[in-house]
Amino acid sequence: MATTDEYVQYDIRFFEEFMQYLDFDESDMNGLRKAVEMGLVQRDRLVELAISKIGNVAMDSTAGQDHADGTDTKTVVSGIRNNDTYRGSWTHSFQVRKIANKNGPLRVVAFNKLLNKFHYFFIPREAYSHCKYTVEIIVEQYSGMYDGEPDWTGVPKKHRQWWQYEVRSFEEMCSIQPGQVGKRCTNSQYNTRFTPEEMFLEIN
Repeated sequence: MATTDEYVQYDIRFFEEFMQYLDFDESDMNGLRKAVEMGLVQRDRLVELAISKIGNVAMDSTAGQDHADGTDTKTVVSGIRNNDTYRGSWTHSFQVRKIANKNGPLRVVAFNKLLNKFHYFFIPREAYSHCKYTVEIIVEQYSGMYDGEPDWTGVPKKHRQWWQYEVRSFEEMCSIQPGQVGKRCTNSQYNTRFTPEEMFLEIN
């Protein structure tokens, strides 16, 4: 639930992006938009419903999951922070929190506020099971003293951890099933999905 006016603007952005996937008439849309603008609608729930429809996977909001296939949906907005004000350690990242008790893969819908762009990830349970609280997907990072902040570009450094699980689109993220993992092609801007067995053959 949005708690401040600062975050309502991002709830509105999520609403504008994902309401197209749900079946609402114009009057319903207008009413929902007003509710979003007042901070009364959970963006997580809106995205979960869209995933359920596009991926044809039933909702099942029980402990540790949001969908009947065991996956859990996370929505996140990128944030900027300085972890060392003396030496300068600047990070622009997506912090995916509360992951300790999840049952299966994470479907992550991440909004890059500097580029006004969404990124989509499908992260297998075994990939993040060692993380106690948070999966941090770093967009870009700088060290050193700056007069103010670094000159952020918003462009991800995709050699970093977790970006190998990025997929091309919302529709693709919705369609992936547990047991499939994403791997970025070395000679293409696109991803290819592999089963664990195919991944083993690819690596070996």
